[in-house]
Order: sequence, then C-alpha cells, then structure tokens
Amino acid sequence: MPRIVVLDEATANQIAAGEVVERPASVVKELVENSLDAGATAVYVDIEEGGLRRIVVRDNGCGMDEEDARLALLRYATSKIRSAADLHRITTLGFRGEALPSIAAVCRMTIKTRPPFMEHGTFLRVEAGKVVESGSVAMAPGTVITVEDLFYNTPARKKYLKTPATEGGLVGDCVGRLALAHPEVAMRFFHNGRQVLATSGSGDMLEVVAAVYGLDLAREMIRVEDRSLEWLQVEGYAGRPGIHRSSRRHIVTIVNGRYVHCLPLVNAICEAYHTMLPAGRYPVAVIAVSLPPALVDVNVHPAKLEVRLAREKEVSRAVTAAVRAVLQGSRRSIPGVIMPEGVSKADPGPGQKGSAGMRAGLQADLWQLGEAAPAYRAAPPPFPQLHYLARLGPAYLLAAGPDGLYIVDQHAAHERVLYEKYMEELTSRGRIGIQRLAVPLQVALTYGEASVLEEHRELLYSLGFELDFWGPGTVVLRGAPAGFPGEVGETFLRDVATALEEWGRLPPGEKLYQRLLSQLACRMAVKAGEEMAEEAARFLLRELAAAQNPFTCPHGRPTTIHLSYRELERRFGRSSNRPG
Repeated sequence: MPRIVVLDEATANQIAAGEVVERPASVVKELVENSLDAGATAVYVDIEEGGLRRIVVRDNGCGMDEEDARLALLRYATSKIRSAADLHRITTLGFRGEALPSIAAVCRMTIKTRPPFMEHGTFLRVEAGKVVESGSVAMAPGTVITVEDLFYNTPARKKYLKTPATEGGLVGDCVGRLALAHPEVAMRFFHNGRQVLATSGSGDMLEVVAAVYGLDLAREMIRVEDRSLEWLQVEGYAGRPGIHRSSRRHIVTIVNGRYVHCLPLVNAICEAYHTMLPAGRYPVAVIAVSLPPALVDVNVHPAKLEVRLAREKEVSRAVTAAVRAVLQGSRRSIPGVIMPEGVSKADPGPGQKGSAGMRAGLQADLWQLGEAAPAYRAAPPPFPQLHYLARLGPAYLLAAGPDGLYIVDQHAAHERVLYEKYMEELTSRGRIGIQRLAVPLQVALTYGEASVLEEHRELLYSLGFELDFWGPGTVVLRGAPAGFPGEVGETFLRDVATALEEWGRLPPGEKLYQRLLSQLACRMAVKAGEEMAEEAARFLLRELAAAQNPFTCPHGRPTTIHLSYRELERRFGRSSNRPG
C-alpha cells in the first residue's frame, strides 16, 4: 500500500480554507474584493456576532449567470487569469481561484446573483462546498453572498477565534482598510444591526479617513502626492507629528488598489517621521502607491495580504521623500484643532449619519481640507515670535504670542535648537567643530564598547569628538563640541557605543547621524531645574522661532503648549463680546 495518497476533494478544500480563511475578517476581505473586481460601486457588509453566526456581503457589480456561479465554486476556477503568464501582470484584487470554494468548504453559504442583462437571478445553497439547492430568484443586478455558521464542520478552528466583539472589530478594521483603498466605492458596514461605517463613494480619500478614524483626526491629516517618477505614483494622507499611536496598526499601505501589509513601505513612512515622534510611537498614515503590475508580486501570500516589490528600495525612498516633504511643509503651522463655524464636537459621527446627507455634511465638516484648501497647505501660518514673560517652576518658560499664552519646555526647546545647529554644521562643513579639552578625559569602557567606538572613529570625529585608544577598554577623549559637559563624557560614550552596536546592521548615513545628533543635543541642552537668565531665555525663544521644526524636540516631544485667548476666555467663562 503506498504511503503517499491523493486527498479527497473535501479534505483538500478544507486545507485550502485554512490558508485563506482564518477568521470572519478573512471571509469579508475575500468577498468584498470579489465585489470590487466585479465592478461594484456600492458594497454592503452585514455581520452578526462578530461574523461567527452570519456574514452578508451585497454588491451592485456585474453578477453571474448560473453556469458561472457554479464554476466559481470550483477550486482554481477564476475569471481573472488565463495562464501562468498572467500572474506577472495582475491588476485585479482576487485571482487565486480558491477564495469562494475555500469559504464554502467551512460554512453554510447562499449565493444570489444576477447579471444586468438577465431578467432574474440565480440562487444556490451550498453546504460544505456542495450545492444542495438551486433555483431562480427575483433581485436587482449584482451579487449577495450569505455565510452562516462559519467553521461549523471544523470545530477545532473555533477555539482559536476571539470573542464576537473582537472578531467584529477585526472585520471593521478590514472594511475600513478596503474603503480607504477604494474611496470611489460606497461602503457600509453593520454589526448586529448597528451601522458602524458608511462612506459615500465620492472618491475623496480624506472623507473616508474621517469616516474610519473620525473627524478630529481627519483635520490633522496632510495630503501627500508625488508623481515625479514616470513609473511610480505616491498619494494619500499623513498625520501631523502630534498625532501618534503605540503600534503600526494605523499605518495603512495600499499597492495598486490592494491594501496590504508591506513592511518596506511601513518602514519608509516611519522613516519620514524620524526625530518627530516620541520613542516607541508610530504615525497615522494612509499611503497608496501605484506602479506597473510587472513590478509587484502579489502571489506571495495565500490571502494576498503581502506583496513583493521588484524595485523596493526606489519605492521606499520615494515614499519617505514624499511624506517627509509635506511634514516639513507643515512644521511651521501652529498645532491644535480648530472647529469650523457651526460644527460642534457633539455632532454625530459619519457612521451615524444618513447616507443621503453624509457626503454634504462631511464636506462641510471637513473644514475644506484636502483638495478644497490648497492655499492652506501651501502657506501654513508661521511659528510666532514669542515675548518672554517669566519662569514657571523648574523647567518651563512663559511667553506671550500674538494669539495667546505659550508654555515652553526649556530642555526640549534647547534640544531642537542645538540639533538643527549641529545638523546644519554637519551638512555645510562635513563635521562639527571640535574644541580641545584643557584636561583630556580618560574613560574606561568594556572591550566591546571601545572596539565599536574605534570602528566608528571617523564618524565620531565628524560629530566633534577626538578620541585616542590606549589599549583594550581605555579611551581618551581629547576634544568635543564647544560647551560639551565633561562630566557626562563617560556616560555619553557608553550610550553611543551601545547605540552603534544596536544599529550596527544599519548602513551609516543620514538616519545614523540623526540619532547620534539627537543624543548629543540632549546631553548639551539646558536641563529641567537649571536656572536660565532672562537674556538667555529670550535668545532661546528667538532661536526656537527660527528653527525648521520648532514644535518638537528631536525625540518628538512637544516644545510648547499653546493656550489661545479664545480658550482662556472659555475657561474663565468670558465672551469676547461681553463687556467687563
């Protein structure tokens, strides 16, 4: 008897389902992508109990006749490719020919579908992948697929699922990303009868950002668009540095209309925010890239959640440059949420508005962001000149601006000024000026620490540090940037050695210099608790106003907190038109 056997069709389909269908969100993704490929302009997703009990996906796409509907339930049956050569120029979202039969293998499924040219639709009831009932049905053109009792015949799968609330949240995330990738398609998502998400299909990505993430966040998003390369288009929205999250989940990457987890693109977006965000925090961004299909391999993941880019480094550099350009352009704008006239924070969210009035309401609410406000993006208001008032406690300066009160963190502000001074000096001269120490500082390090410093001796010299190496573990600091505090020399060199060991896999370059200069600026800056003379404080405020990015320190912490006159009036219960 042979040890190798050919599996029966039912078992093979369940194995395929394990690759494609992990949870309700997987089902929704596959079915909605099929709807999009069918040319749908409206897609509705309705789930019960997180999708474990029931999933309904309805669209107004091209539909199928009975023959095609039955063929779609066969493995490797697809309308999207004809030969292996087509795998190198895929422009559709689904193509593997496994999704529908894989889903049908682990649930009870009903398919209702009708092409526009037919007077009636086709009805198929499927259990465990087999058609058990069929007939005609009256319906509008399009397709409605109902999935019930997911994993009813594979109970072991259910133990890996989360609670219905968690699974429903994952479905919501999935629909939101699909909506962001296709703002031209109206989408609605319901969970247990409650509308959670609604988009109008206007084609405005910012409107979808508002629907998915909320109006307040949408106001903090900046338009990204770069078509400078003939073969690559980068567009989307990037959040201002003041908006950040604890994980990368709010970074959405879209490749040729397909939302995917593309780590090179995620890293490229994060790189654009370097020195602008606190450590361990991540930006909010929705970035879509479009490039020739031949440069994208979408056949590297069963559920098509990942892609491989043929010109990965070039694409990543372009994305970083595009995002960084708009962030630098927005750095000089004053942060804060400005509510448009007539809009209340208590207004219902877009998911609660009726579809008829939603688009008009959103466009009014959106404060004329995006395409409606090119002048605002092109010329943001500058950081104001501040007038020193007094010290506040051990760490803060109070200053008056033309539009209110500013509280300045003296350490963060000085860090920013020094960081940009060092970066400018390094860029223009190739190195930071060295001041010889009157008494050289001998530092005892581990062999590994001293070795890594010696390996990067030229790099440290460009940063203003002149070192001698006296055998294993002994380093003599002979020169440092002007004003460098000798008492922190030992800890600073240890920190640099540790950083270089951790970053040893990274190629030397701008990113490495940015990180080291951030550490240097932190060591050199005035500390919380240190007294600043009034003239020094005034000088610091002038230098901060002249900085490229006066709003954050190199580590991403804010340098200032602003209280507008309007906010002060509100807090004191005053009105601008009320006497006294």
